[in-house]
Amino acid sequence: MAEARRQLTYKTTWSGGRLIVADRWFPSSKTCSGCGAVKAKLALSERTYACTECGLVADRDHNAALNLAALAADVAQSRGETLNARGGAVRPGVRAGRAPAKREPRKRGTLRRKPEAA
Repeated sequence: MAEARRQLTYKTTWSGGRLIVADRWFPSSKTCSGCGAVKAKLALSERTYACTECGLVADRDHNAALNLAALAADVAQSRGETLNARGGAVRPGVRAGRAPAKREPRKRGTLRRKPEAA
């Protein structure tokens, strides 16, 4: 896992992004993605998360993924993210340092191959 994190850190920095890492003890599985209530105990064998506060029932991993996505969004918003992945402005009226790159689909027949020898 350390190698995977090292590579993620390297590649996001190299591409101009930022890796947001949740604290080791962040209760992503124990927190309700609907209301935010935290369970005191949740056995690893329990594969379905059921909230006693709001009644939400969800797959444990899906619930944890929603909580981690919310954490990343909160961190990004608190740090004033103003650029999208291509370097363009996220909100209208916000001036970015560079314009986003436009990708166009490849036109048919532009890839030329050498004819194979018979």
